Amino acid sequence: DLAAAPGGKTAHMAELMKNEGKIYAFDVDSERIKRMKQILRWVGVEIAEVRKLDGRKAPEVLGEEVADRVLLDVPCTSDGTIAKNPELRWRLREKNIPKVVALQRELLESAWKLLKPGGRLLYSTCSMLPEENEEVVKWFLERHGDARLVPLSGPYDEGFLPGTMRAWPHRHGTIGFFYALMEKKSD
Repeated sequence: DLAAAPGGKTAHMAELMKNEGKIYAFDVDSERIKRMKQILRWVGVEIAEVRKLDGRKAPEVLGEEVADRVLLDVPCTSDGTIAKNPELRWRLREKNIPKVVALQRELLESAWKLLKPGGRLLYSTCSMLPEENEEVVKWFLERHGDARLVPLSGPYDEGFLPGTMRAWPHRHGTIGFFYALMEKKSD
């Protein structure tokens, strides 16, 4: 989990894994990490190793092709959360989108390095902007011949890139978000 705090996704993964195996949970924000450690302790997660480290550095620390699965819920503009965070509308700036996309691409490249052949990577955002979603995934797939999109269907709507998913606040009664599942081809 390369952008793990505050820990809900990490806790859910540990539950799905029946608290067996190993999860590396990376984040850069000390306060959010503190909260994550509390949450993981409260719910009894024993398999997560929390690291205060930029996820882009994970391959240097863990090595390459070491992970069966990678969750990359990237930092984003969060525009899909405006309904629950209305003040966000005053902080969103179009000029910041290229910087956010550059970070997303760098994190995606790092996540891919961690993945073993045959492994899967889930890329997600709470953004509704195609620039942060389908366009990042298309950019990545064009650069990596060893990557294939694993087609998803339901419970939400198909994204603008076939096989991806989008949740729309006005249709699904949730925040707006996007996700895509990619698999690293084995030799």
